[in-house]
Amino acid sequence: MRELPKVFQHSEVDPKWYSYWEKIGAFRADPKSRRPPFSMVLPPPNVTGWLHIGHALNQTIPDVLARWKRMCGFDVLWLPGTDHAGIATQNVVEKQLAKEGKSRHDLGREAFEKRVWSWVEKSHSTITSQMRKLGSSVDWSRERFTLDDDLSRAVRRVFVSLYEEGLIYRGTYLVSWCPRCRTALSDLEVVHKPTNGSLYYLRYPHSAGAGFVVVATTRPETMLGDTAVAVHPDDERYSDLVGKTLRVPLIGRDIPVIADSFVDHEFGTGAVKVTPAHDPNDFQIGNRHNLPQLSVIDEDGRMSKDALSYAGQDRFVARKAIVAALKIDGLLDRVEDHEHSVGHCERCGTVVEPLLSKQWFVKIESLADRAIDAVSDGHTQFLPDNWTKTYNEWMTNIHDWCISRQLWWGHRIPAWYCDACGELVVS
Repeated sequence: MRELPKVFQHSEVDPKWYSYWEKIGAFRADPKSRRPPFSMVLPPPNVTGWLHIGHALNQTIPDVLARWKRMCGFDVLWLPGTDHAGIATQNVVEKQLAKEGKSRHDLGREAFEKRVWSWVEKSHSTITSQMRKLGSSVDWSRERFTLDDDLSRAVRRVFVSLYEEGLIYRGTYLVSWCPRCRTALSDLEVVHKPTNGSLYYLRYPHSAGAGFVVVATTRPETMLGDTAVAVHPDDERYSDLVGKTLRVPLIGRDIPVIADSFVDHEFGTGAVKVTPAHDPNDFQIGNRHNLPQLSVIDEDGRMSKDALSYAGQDRFVARKAIVAALKIDGLLDRVEDHEHSVGHCERCGTVVEPLLSKQWFVKIESLADRAIDAVSDGHTQFLPDNWTKTYNEWMTNIHDWCISRQLWWGHRIPAWYCDACGELVVS
């Protein structure tokens, strides 16, 4: 009689049975089946390396559900796939090149894409092997990759359709920009971290006569791009100043004092600097008051030519230099410790810079309204139900979605530009 092993030999038993299940098509869905259908799409893992413990959880729970539904008599399709993950995968390969003392620009676009494809094949092989070891009962005959030819065609078709419907447009707006990755980011690609910083109180002299107004800011380097100082319309401390002008410290440019209800009169001194080109709230205030947009930080995170004598300096180096100059000129009122939330690039950890940039956007409001209706009329349900509230908050507090990225890896926007006349063709 054969002696049974003292412990379960999963490294021998699991591959044997999983191979057998694949061979007999145990996980294949049959579109001709008369059994009731049940289908799920596996949230595709990014081809950035390998699966971690979080993936194991996200695959085990649906695997239990898929197997249970099969036992209940359903024809189950659990669709597997992997995600090309544009910015994440490009970042992984760029880090590999950095260790070799190279950048993607040293290789050129074609050679860089070949390098990425080589990495993708390796990562894909690792991920699918891990899924088999987990026992994920997916239908491998239908496996997809988000850069497959037919999926790429679908992306282009949807883009063109939405463009023709007026739901996709190109415009210059304030976006979250990563100076290291050199690309615009969506809100989901920005991680906000509590940061111990400083609140700088700056003195803005009156354009006419003596005196000054003290303005609080966490980013004194953006002061060079100020185009107004704003106060709350009900703040009696500044009612006589609205309509008058102040001078931007160090550079002496006159800017107006405006009244806007967005201003929190309890923050700082109740007077805030308005820099439409470098702050999302200021951008909205600027649009309401038709303020100029002056960009003083560029795509590399350095001060632009409009920053005058600070041009070319790293933004954080310039911050220290500007604070020192303000102190010398007697324009630094005081500095206080201040904890605030600072946006970082999800992939590389660089502090994100709000910048004006010409990008492609999706008009979200009408789409969000339909998505909200789908839940309110019961067509779409969340389990557990408490996620319904979270979903509605997401859909309600939403703005147009920036969908373009300045990357070499991933889907390309199907738009062509004429250098001679500027005509834009989307097809």
